Amino acid sequence: MMSMRILILCEGDAETHNSWSGTSRSVVDHLRASGHTVYTGDVDLKGLTRWLTIAASYSPDRFRWWARYHLNGLPFALRSRRAERIIRSHADDVDVILQFGATFEPRSRAGLPYVLYCDGNARLAERGETGGQAEVGALTQSELARVIRRETEVYTGASKIFTFSNRLTDSFVEDFGVPKEKVRTVHAGPNIDPHHIVLREGEPSREPRTILFVGRKFHRKGGDLLLRALPAVQKEFPGTTLLIIGPTDPPAPQEGVEFLGFLSKEDPQHQARLSQAYQEADIFCLPTRFEPFGVVFLEAMLHALPCVGPNAWAVPEIVVHGETGLLVEPENVDDLAAAIKSLLKDPELARRMGVAGRQRTLDHFLWDKVVAKMLEDLSQVV
Repeated sequence: MMSMRILILCEGDAETHNSWSGTSRSVVDHLRASGHTVYTGDVDLKGLTRWLTIAASYSPDRFRWWARYHLNGLPFALRSRRAERIIRSHADDVDVILQFGATFEPRSRAGLPYVLYCDGNARLAERGETGGQAEVGALTQSELARVIRRETEVYTGASKIFTFSNRLTDSFVEDFGVPKEKVRTVHAGPNIDPHHIVLREGEPSREPRTILFVGRKFHRKGGDLLLRALPAVQKEFPGTTLLIIGPTDPPAPQEGVEFLGFLSKEDPQHQARLSQAYQEADIFCLPTRFEPFGVVFLEAMLHALPCVGPNAWAVPEIVVHGETGLLVEPENVDDLAAAIKSLLKDPELARRMGVAGRQRTLDHFLWDKVVAKMLEDLSQVV
């Protein structure tokens, strides 16, 4: 395969774990490891422009305020202007643009092709919106219609669209009329080095039992559901601990709940503590309300943890019910508690699911496999 010069554009610094939860960095690293030259451009708004746009997007509802800032026309236009400047500065240096998401448009390309990598779209988010966690749910119908028109233009101009899930691939075809041959599911991978994983030691029946939750947005990720399910679990399995990682604000104190806050993968000490948490855990549980994909499930599976998650979004494409974990009815606390108890009751079953989950991740969801699929199509586009 020929060596390509690729410009990656996204909101945030693609070279860090702070952009797209580390997904962009994983793509950058693996493209470079494959022998390609990669430039990166951050289209996120900065300085005075950012603050003026935030002010122009104001709503007394903080979530609606954020949704307007992220999705409305003015920030879209300003991000597109930043993308235009970056593209012009690399006009003679690159063969193709790889853009993350559709919250801006790659203008002034002078014939330079662009490819998208998407974890969701407005139509899919609108259809799955039930718990008030998707940004599109905070928009008016007219605002949403304009978002869909802008996204449609971005999708139409792309030479190829890579998606995180089959569910999203179907949405592009059915909801946006994108030709089927133009969309390809490549999935995503865990944003940790699989070669540096340390697996838990000891017998699967060791005490006390630990449930692990990892997610920055506590309510969106269903953390409150897990807190409500915990007493029923502790009644049958006294001493069970829930370890919470991700949110910056701790939930109300509750027996058996340990809160570690946000752990940055950019910080070696934080990364070591996160690795330790995966080793300490018996079960990974994320009853998320809104999850376009769910990379954190892959990271848990790579640590050989059985997973409990909702039978919704793209989670069933990752967690195979009865094989690598258990899927539960969304928003159903009783179902959630029952799934956790069934795994704690049968440590050997939990161990087998964890082993199967690790193997599934190694077989299907590592970044070298994801990027290899991308490169097949990128070379054809170029």
